[in-house]
Amino acid sequence: MDTKELVVHGIPVSKGIAIGKVFIYHVITPSILESEIEDVETEIERFHGAVAKTKKDLLLLKKRIGEEMPLDLSHFLEAQLMMLDDAKFNSEVVEGIKRERKNCEHIYHKLITTFTGKLLVSKDAYFRERSYDIWDIANRLLRNLLGEEHVTILEAPKGSIVVTNDLPPSEAALINPKQILGVASEMGGVTSHTAIMAKALEIPAVLGVHDLLAKMIEGETIVLDGERGLVIKNPKESRIRNYEVEIERLEEHKRSLIPAAQLPPKTKDGKYIDISANIEFLSEVSSAIRYGAEGVGLFRTEFLYLAKRGLPTEEEQFQIYYSLAKRMKHKTVIIRTFDLGGDKVRAGYREANPFLGWRAIRVCLDDVGFFKTQLRAILRAAVLGNVKVMFPMIATIEELRKAKIILDRTKQDLTREKVEFGADLAVGIMVETPSAALMSEHLARECDFFSIGSNDLTQYTLAVDRGNERIHRLFDHFHPAVLKLVAMVADAAHKYNIMVGVCGEIASDILGLPLLVGLGVDELSMTPSVIPEAKYILRGIKVSDAVEIARQCLTLRTPLEVRRFLSRSIAKTFPDLLTAPSV
Repeated sequence: MDTKELVVHGIPVSKGIAIGKVFIYHVITPSILESEIEDVETEIERFHGAVAKTKKDLLLLKKRIGEEMPLDLSHFLEAQLMMLDDAKFNSEVVEGIKRERKNCEHIYHKLITTFTGKLLVSKDAYFRERSYDIWDIANRLLRNLLGEEHVTILEAPKGSIVVTNDLPPSEAALINPKQILGVASEMGGVTSHTAIMAKALEIPAVLGVHDLLAKMIEGETIVLDGERGLVIKNPKESRIRNYEVEIERLEEHKRSLIPAAQLPPKTKDGKYIDISANIEFLSEVSSAIRYGAEGVGLFRTEFLYLAKRGLPTEEEQFQIYYSLAKRMKHKTVIIRTFDLGGDKVRAGYREANPFLGWRAIRVCLDDVGFFKTQLRAILRAAVLGNVKVMFPMIATIEELRKAKIILDRTKQDLTREKVEFGADLAVGIMVETPSAALMSEHLARECDFFSIGSNDLTQYTLAVDRGNERIHRLFDHFHPAVLKLVAMVADAAHKYNIMVGVCGEIASDILGLPLLVGLGVDELSMTPSVIPEAKYILRGIKVSDAVEIARQCLTLRTPLEVRRFLSRSIAKTFPDLLTAPSV
């Protein structure tokens, strides 16, 4: 075994440092061979045995999720357990074995392929989505038949660092920070779903590491450095000691900022800037409150769909939205409708260019029943008075108008059914496309607030796939073209007296805070753990200085020039924030 220290580089997407054991997550679809059999009864017993083992595995997983996950996500296994108990389908497998006298994995695979093929061409979205569940359970059963291991993120032992080629959103949603210390991946970038999840759970992540899996061995010790973007295999003792010292230093720095968390988010000259939290799980509410969030500026709802691998019921959604709003009390909660597509793919659906395809509001406008189920749940939760709704990836006025019409019809349905709901629900849009930014004056007349999604706005403005690790260097939210669009949106919002916020990656970047204040942004929504640092910076600047910083940045030509200027500006007032000692 090679024990030589190896340092590989990637993209640091979530800060922090972890020292732990490698847990490799790499799903490979099993290869199924066709063969003749002589003993039919033995083959049938093999099949029933695999069904029983698969059911036992899933029940253990379900029990473990309920015991260890901060939010009960075990319901996504329930549909799979029901499939295993499908007497009609299982009898078809048995009859196929008898009739064709072929090995059971071949018969099972053939029937599953035929069945899911019919679902995928169905006009009903629900049935198309079930194909994902079926293939997930089918692969597990096939692996049991073949004696191959079936790996899920839930099986990572305590103290693990997940090493993967890519982590699907449905698996990223199941990361348990009590078990998993960090994530290293060959794919992904600063705005990928894995990056968002890692920051939300406050674990380090390094993505875009070339040929990572070939270099790692299950169970070996590695250091994951989310400060510098390093993965270190077989670290020397001296290296580990240095990292242990830095881990303590980072924890002390975090503790030193905690007093700022509960202070009002005001500049030195008294301007209030709403500093809110981006969250994805109810379990994050306690962190948001602890870190001093003024509200929830972005509640991502995709995890409800991805964890269940299908549309959650109205009641399931209502319980979560209502609980969130109730726990935040008088503080505003902005719920974004399903932003599926892009890197959060709907089950059974693939397209050549997903970020330019059928995603976000386009999905909802095409599947009105799907959309209205969520809107009903949001409207019902809005009776508490602190809920707002936000539509993602609005590119045209027509899209906003159609979404509002569906919302109004949903209100009419609830009124007719005599169901209580928040009739005065505020409606906002995410400004994520250049078209929305350029049309922001017109859009501002037809909604109650803007939230600039800087990740997608940067991607579409610069024509850079934000999830492509080969060109991640070209993705930079400090590009002057992006900043000019942000300024344009802020000006349009204020002209029509509506609030403008920013909820993308730039809002969590300490370099960006004075700049965004200077551009006229009213609200910043970020990862909860960043809030104390953001408040600390905000309380140390004047609006007049921020306006001058923004004015200077808008005259620069490259992202590098902007970053250097912002670094110098912040270093004058906060020299300790931009330093990181070498290890």
